[in-house]
Order: sequence, then structure tokens, then C-alpha cells
Amino acid sequence: MISCHFCGEPVDPLARDSYRRVTGWERKALAESRKGGSDIVLREPVDEYAHSGCVILVQQGLSPRQASLL
Repeated sequence: MISCHFCGEPVDPLARDSYRRVTGWERKALAESRKGGSDIVLREPVDEYAHSGCVILVQQGLSPRQASLL
């Protein structure tokens, strides 16, 4: 097990719903049909993993380390 980049709790890097950080080179989409997406090439894996729930919280602007108010 490896620690989650966001919450510090153990995350299974082999789990299907775990995220792995990658780096690469981005080119903005040129075609109209791509709707502003991008192409990322020369991806290189980084030894950082995260829970899918933590990634979703960060996408929403929330901190996975913050306690819930509910």
C-alpha cells in the first residue's frame, strides 16, 4: 500500500478506481469537435497515487483532509 497524495491514508495502487499521477506534454485541441480538450503525449508515470473520492473532492475545490460539516 502507498499513501494517498491528498489524504495520507493507504491507497492500493493496483485498484481499478485508484488514480496515478502522470506528467506529459500538452497540446491544446485544434479541431472544433474536441470542444476545448487537449492532447497529452509522452506521458510519464509518477509514484503518486490517490483515492478516486479524494480526486473528486479536489476537483470540487474541497480538501479531503477537512472534516465533514454534516
